Amino acid sequence: MRKQSVLSAAIAVSLVLGTSVVYAYDENFKDYDVYNVNVTADGAKDQYGNTITEQSYYRTGGDVKVITREEIEKRHYRDVTEAIKRVPGVTFQNPGYRGGEYGYQFYNNGVSINGDSRVVILVDGRRVDNAASGRVGNSSKRGTKSTGVNLDEVTTIDAIDKIEVIKGPGASQYGSDATGGVINIITRRGKGGFNSSIDVSTGSWHKHNYNLTMQGSAGKDGNTGYFITATRSMSQDTKYKDGDTGEVVTLGGSKWREQGINARIDHRFNKKQELQFSVNFKAGHDGYPISTPSMKYWNQNDWRRIIANATVGQFDENYKLIQDASYVTPKNPNGYAPTLYGNTKNPGYHNLYALDGRYGSYSQFRNTDLDLKYTFDRQGQLESFVRLYHLNHHYEGRDKYAWYRYGSNANARAAYATAFPNGTTAEAFNAWVDANLAPFPGGDQNALRQWIADTGGMAGAPTSWYNEIKNGIELQWGRSLDKHDIIANIDYSKSKLHTKSIGNTGTINESDVKRDTLYAYIQDKIYIGNNVEITPAIRYARYGSFESTGSGQSQGRGDTHAITPSLHGQFKFNKKTSAYAGWTKIMRPLKRGDYTSVDGIFNTPLDDEKGDAYTFGVRHVFGKNNNTAVAVHYDYTRMKNAVATLPIFDTASGDFKNTAVNAKEDKKSFNITVDHQLNKHITMSASYSHMKDKWMSKGGWVLDPDWGYRNSDDINVAINSLRPQNHYSLNISYDNNRLYSGLLLNWYTGNSTYAFTHRQFLIVDWNLNYEVTKDVTAYVVVNNLLNKAYETSYSTYNGRGSAAMPARSFMVGVKYKF
Repeated sequence: MRKQSVLSAAIAVSLVLGTSVVYAYDENFKDYDVYNVNVTADGAKDQYGNTITEQSYYRTGGDVKVITREEIEKRHYRDVTEAIKRVPGVTFQNPGYRGGEYGYQFYNNGVSINGDSRVVILVDGRRVDNAASGRVGNSSKRGTKSTGVNLDEVTTIDAIDKIEVIKGPGASQYGSDATGGVINIITRRGKGGFNSSIDVSTGSWHKHNYNLTMQGSAGKDGNTGYFITATRSMSQDTKYKDGDTGEVVTLGGSKWREQGINARIDHRFNKKQELQFSVNFKAGHDGYPISTPSMKYWNQNDWRRIIANATVGQFDENYKLIQDASYVTPKNPNGYAPTLYGNTKNPGYHNLYALDGRYGSYSQFRNTDLDLKYTFDRQGQLESFVRLYHLNHHYEGRDKYAWYRYGSNANARAAYATAFPNGTTAEAFNAWVDANLAPFPGGDQNALRQWIADTGGMAGAPTSWYNEIKNGIELQWGRSLDKHDIIANIDYSKSKLHTKSIGNTGTINESDVKRDTLYAYIQDKIYIGNNVEITPAIRYARYGSFESTGSGQSQGRGDTHAITPSLHGQFKFNKKTSAYAGWTKIMRPLKRGDYTSVDGIFNTPLDDEKGDAYTFGVRHVFGKNNNTAVAVHYDYTRMKNAVATLPIFDTASGDFKNTAVNAKEDKKSFNITVDHQLNKHITMSASYSHMKDKWMSKGGWVLDPDWGYRNSDDINVAINSLRPQNHYSLNISYDNNRLYSGLLLNWYTGNSTYAFTHRQFLIVDWNLNYEVTKDVTAYVVVNNLLNKAYETSYSTYNGRGSAAMPARSFMVGVKYKF
């Protein structure tokens, strides 16, 4: 009869069968706690090879990587991105600097798993995203499928105990919109007697980190555990390596500072009842460089060309403004040709963004999350609880720049036309540009400082505000009945986004967007003997109408709901081999802009994204001592209603036009990982990932055969050109009691040179720890050891190489426990 703990059963089976699995990939498993049960390395995985965590009872099989607290400390990760970037199939859209622009995916920290950016972020099993948010745009038409969460703003790394990276939908608990996968952050809980630590480090670019942690337990029987951490980090301007020229350049305006405080209190009334309260506060002030300047165009002459074309207009060979009758409008009675924007029309255009950083433009965030959870019953790992949560995420900033001294582009055009109605010489043109338009930021710094002073000075108080608030309640009932583990869960939340901005004329614009969501599911994990688990489930999701107020807002659009079934199973063939398989019905709701607008030649609104996701995997342990393990994972997602902007033939015009439509999509990915324990000191892990995407038209549409995804910066549509096709990773760790060293190699190949500056790049990170005494550890961390130029993000608007990643950097530090 199955009345005992799932965890205890898994450990018992492991011991009885003598099952041994290497831990090189989920590295640094010495011991950790799961609900006050100490788990040693020999019992860290169940008989199927799944790593056991506080949240693992939700899942049945699947490809899951668990990053432990010990690994975080030994590798000295300073944010979540660093911690998970080596996981096969995980890729990031990083802008190359710490700060970001609120509301634009390409300027934020976007993550995808196996080629899909529809990734759900959880903290202790609770969703972090806000259903009313416009953080990653307010439509799904171009690159906005993400849940809109910046991983590195969720919580401080020092408050994290484990990170689960789950590929594919995985389990009903994660939702029908977790197509790509799930990143579940599990926070630390206090235990044992009082102990504390101070961690201080410093390094490249005047980067400094300070961390203080305190934890322990109180009460007669130590039933109240507490964990508190306070963190502060800062850096001056980042340096990057330009992919075209190979120069190492300082990115002006990219300095940042962040701080956070986290506290968690757990009180255990008895073996079945527990109260947990946590508060997470994190805030930051980040620079606003938007992109990294391309050194190919970073010179005085190209600057004059770029800023003149973007501010004044287009010129003929005699520097006369081009006029065309087709351009005549009431606002442009002279018919001057339009100004040139974007990299294609105005190569190096994004270099103008450097002015934003020189003016001290910035973005700020302040997140406060509260979570109160009462567990009223527990059977092994199965929890029955009620949870209340409040998430308040506040963003504000000021983007300031001036291209023309006396106002708008129209004023600049009129002034130039008056000065040179019949054109002029190159010398006179250059002199006019230097006198009237912003000076080259890489040139005379005194002239630049004077320009900033003449155009209003540095960026001051914020002019834009975004406040996301989410309040919710979650109720779960879990029960172990003979050979069934049944979970029923319901989560209801109310989300709100309040925006406010001040225009150039001082006009204040405010608006509110609200949306309610209801998630509910029931699943039954069925144990068939000791070697088979089958988990059928059914999920219901209801997304209420967007209720909006303010200028330009519309009411009551977007009400949608769906029932989505799923089925997952895992099988143990023998002591060394196991397999898993899963299927999930997908429903991802559209965003606000999709419901309230129509697009393109069909002039019809879009429908919610729907489809099916399948996962398959096999694990096998080799060797007499079970010191080598191989895992193969395959994902297949078939969308019948995916949203994309595609070039479709328009019979009326006789040409192809970009149109947002619901199209068919086949997405495939393959991961293989080999873990090997060379000896008691050295472990190795090698992996390979490949992903491919194919889009197909519906209803007889004709797609442009010459398209090749080149006209899109939607990374979901252009996966085959906007991501490396192949990712190889090698992770080697050496642990000899007082000395630990880790070496990580990430090799990306098959890059499109239309989107990347190199067809391949190899990134090497290395760290070394030495335990000076039992309480003092010294360490060094080097990122991008080979000082390679590379990018992880692309925008057609900004062009190739406009998001260069940081150059080689190092940090040295000391951690003291007391």
